[in-house]
Amino acid sequence: MSSQISEKCEIVIVGAGLAGYAAAIALAGTGADIVLLDRASKVSEDVSTTDPRTTALSPSSFKMLTCLDIVAALHEDPKPIAAMKITEAASVTKWPGGGLDFEAANNATNGAEDGDEALAYMVRNHDLLAAFEKVSQSLPNLSIRKGQSVTDAVQTSQGMRLTVNGDEMLCDLVVACDGRQSLVRDFLGIRMINRDYHRAALVTDFSHSLPHNNIARQIFRTDGPLACLPLGQNADGEYVSSLVWVEKTKTAKNLAALSPERFAHALSEQLDGALGDIGVLHAPHCFALSLILAENYAAPHAVLLGDAAHVIHPLAGQGYNLTLRDAAILAEHVFEAKRLGLKACDMSVTETYELNRRADAFAMASLTDGLHRLFGASFLPLSWARHVGMGLLNNALPKSVEGAAQRYADRGVSQPPRLLRGTKLDATP
Repeated sequence: MSSQISEKCEIVIVGAGLAGYAAAIALAGTGADIVLLDRASKVSEDVSTTDPRTTALSPSSFKMLTCLDIVAALHEDPKPIAAMKITEAASVTKWPGGGLDFEAANNATNGAEDGDEALAYMVRNHDLLAAFEKVSQSLPNLSIRKGQSVTDAVQTSQGMRLTVNGDEMLCDLVVACDGRQSLVRDFLGIRMINRDYHRAALVTDFSHSLPHNNIARQIFRTDGPLACLPLGQNADGEYVSSLVWVEKTKTAKNLAALSPERFAHALSEQLDGALGDIGVLHAPHCFALSLILAENYAAPHAVLLGDAAHVIHPLAGQGYNLTLRDAAILAEHVFEAKRLGLKACDMSVTETYELNRRADAFAMASLTDGLHRLFGASFLPLSWARHVGMGLLNNALPKSVEGAAQRYADRGVSQPPRLLRGTKLDATP
């Protein structure tokens, strides 16, 4: 690296996807001066036809995005999930009955601070990104740099020294939001735990003749779960759901290559008529699945956030909620440090962030990985025990325990920070 420093910054966020924007807008409330580096050269166009992915926002994530004005900036209103029905496919179990049902009403009576009206809220990823971009333009302490890529990062006693498009930047804190193939993470020398699931998720939207009643469905199958997440109705009055169908990678690719009619027939067979006549609205996309966990989530003058820190199995739908918890926790610690006159890179920020986020991500990864292994097992005694256990849980589990499980998935392993409670950070003196 050259010795010439062209710019000094307080916080630099590398990566302007859903993780980077969430971190930037959350941190803006701390009063810190923030630079968001986006390697794309222009504002993202509508990618609804190329990326059909959706996100199920937990109630606390929804509160966070509401107080950050993101929900108000969405093009489409979020679609509530009122309940979730979990069943086993016939290929998984040999016994009738069983399954689990979760209802949002349980939250109101079992220890939640204020009874949430939904289990989750469905939003389209491209709509969420557009809302982030819109809100970010009104934040005076957030500078978005398009066409900016980091090609090197070195820790120094004065801060993190970044090479960006050939120029040198020095910052107190760099936030790596550059995805599962994070270059910043590599520059920091942080090792990863990797597991290839040899599975891929088929993602698309589909219409159906029977109403979903705002109920999400998840069917556990030997090769992976199949989830149908309600998206309301389209302009033609058809009921619409988002599909996440996990299969072995080769099978998923073969299914994606089918004609819309044959794919709809294959999906109808999996659903066994539960949603009536099926129509596929977009060609399904395949996304490879793996487990990726960073061994460390922080280093001097740096933290990892989002997919740069953790990628988990999608069967619980908690991946982006983990990312929003990352952003909320980081913003909380930076806010408190600055109130005490400390820098954003103070050890009270980085070390506490690492302890909290590593514990939360490893706990959620263990849960999703364990469920993946449990429902992928065909050993008969284990299959019977699993089936009976689900039935007992559904019929006998105390609602207080059920509510506690929902709140853990919603808020993580510690007391939620202000943003997750729906309270803005205000750095105004």
